[in-house]
Amino acid sequence: MEKQNIQFTKESLGKPFAIGRSADLYLLPENQILKLFFPDAKESEIDLEYENTVEANRKGASKMKCYGKAKVENRFGLIFDRITGISLTKLPDKNPLELFRIAGTLARLHYGIHQIKSDKYKDIKVILESCLKSEPLSFLNSEEKAKAKSYIQGLPNGNSILHLDFHPENVIVQGNEEIIIDWMTAAKGNSAADVAFTFLLFTDAELWPGTPKLKIIFYTFIRKFILKGYLKAYKHLSGITDSEIAAWRLPALILRLGLWNIESERESLKSQISRLVTLGGKV
Repeated sequence: MEKQNIQFTKESLGKPFAIGRSADLYLLPENQILKLFFPDAKESEIDLEYENTVEANRKGASKMKCYGKAKVENRFGLIFDRITGISLTKLPDKNPLELFRIAGTLARLHYGIHQIKSDKYKDIKVILESCLKSEPLSFLNSEEKAKAKSYIQGLPNGNSILHLDFHPENVIVQGNEEIIIDWMTAAKGNSAADVAFTFLLFTDAELWPGTPKLKIIFYTFIRKFILKGYLKAYKHLSGITDSEIAAWRLPALILRLGLWNIESERESLKSQISRLVTLGGKV
């Protein structure tokens, strides 16, 4: 049964059991959790995550259920199933051999998502057009934006479900089930766009803020190892080519900067976007 706009008090929730980049997580009765977004979160984006998650569950792309919105003082939240498993990233802590299975699992699940079609999600090209109009992309002049827009419009269309934040931390293993979470940025379009964005996450995305330097070196090595295996497995499953993935590199950079705009990534993303726009989008 859908629950909408449930009111909680800060006292009744107690302390969060986890803190993410955009929200605190609280345990609720009935095996549920509250994802309580920080005060600067836009209500429209929270509504979109609700709609995206419901559609992903309806289509069988994820077993994660979202039950509706909640409010705590000036903060909005969403109520989800509580998942008691661990992410793909943490599996090797229990069994080191799992490190060699992560890439194949990631590719299999991602390919599975892309076989599911939906017309309820926003088209990725529409989202990219909004990104080009956003403040983080204001460093591009009108001519550069027009070139980028023209390039994006010329890319292949599609109506596959795209996760657009697909990485091992967003796959939770609970018993024999693999549950894909965090559907805030989901869209529809050509599957190569989603693969290109996962590639970007493995190569350009910031590790968790405050990660010690030695761990950064270690995790960078691990990310390269998993990425190589993921791409090999996904290409084997789908028949997709390196050039089809590379064609979406510029849109992936624009999406990352336009939607996330993370300070530590900003200058590198701007530089790469400017260079690719100059080159007409070709990597």
